[in-house]
Amino acid sequence: MQTHRGFCHMMRLLGPILTLSCLLSLWDTAHAAEIAVLKSADLPYYERAIAGFKAGLPVPATIKEYNLRGQLEQGRDIAKSLRASPPDLVLAVGLKAAIAAKLEIFDTPVIFCMVLNPEGHGLPTANMTGIAVRTSPATQLTAIRSVLPDRRRIGLLYDEAQSGDFVRQAHRVAKQMGVELVPMAIRSQEDLAPAVRLLRSKIDVLWLLQDQTVVSESSIPFLLESTIDAKLPLFTFSSTLVQQGALGALVVDPWTVGQQAARMVRTDIHHPVKQAGLLHEPERPQLALNLNTADYLELTLAPDVIRLAGQIFSGAGPVARRSDASDLIP
Repeated sequence: MQTHRGFCHMMRLLGPILTLSCLLSLWDTAHAAEIAVLKSADLPYYERAIAGFKAGLPVPATIKEYNLRGQLEQGRDIAKSLRASPPDLVLAVGLKAAIAAKLEIFDTPVIFCMVLNPEGHGLPTANMTGIAVRTSPATQLTAIRSVLPDRRRIGLLYDEAQSGDFVRQAHRVAKQMGVELVPMAIRSQEDLAPAVRLLRSKIDVLWLLQDQTVVSESSIPFLLESTIDAKLPLFTFSSTLVQQGALGALVVDPWTVGQQAARMVRTDIHHPVKQAGLLHEPERPQLALNLNTADYLELTLAPDVIRLAGQIFSGAGPVARRSDASDLIP
């Protein structure tokens, strides 16, 4: 075992691709691999992703978890210690964990997940691969069209620094689909209310992205109430927002992301060149619908769409009276 691990350590010095090949050798023996899990903080969203990862691993592994507790410098210290005595693989969960791995781990293969806008933070690097939090513009627009096939003008609020590239991609996809995307950029939360008031008279549906400038615990009540008051369908990314009154969402489940990361362990090992530096779209996003909101907006949803929804909400009114922002922004 010591000879095998010493050989793997020597191979790590030759670069991330050879490191993955070394990991393949390790996986092909009876020895359990060593995996370090870095998590940015104690959040249910992160815990579910880690649980899904552990449950989905194809082989026995020794897993050690490290909690940054929201502190990037603590994460860098942890990552430095891992560099000194490297595991076979690092799973980084959350933005600060991924950045710590980027800054301190150069030869060990890293898979990251639950990171919003990874490209804006220079992720992934040559020894990293990751799973995006957002589904692609085409996937989201297809979902919106399936729920609201007659709505042609889709409004979008965004911060250029957070979502500019995504919105430009979405604009091209919308044009190909024959719908009009009406984007409106904001720079701060103070810009949100006037932007919504200006935008809602020009659109048939408001599409809400995972954008930290647009979506926050303080902005959610305004976004929900203003769209409900205007009888404007709101399509989002969060089942919490659907439960609170949005019409629908395409939801990325953290457990499923963890399972995908576990499958990528196997894929990375067998296809090291293909995976390095790639960002993968999250698999199997679920459609969530609020049927009370649909009734309130006088919308008739297709039976096939309702049957396909993974989460359906209904209750005493179109806007629920509970607040839980746990799944809004990872």
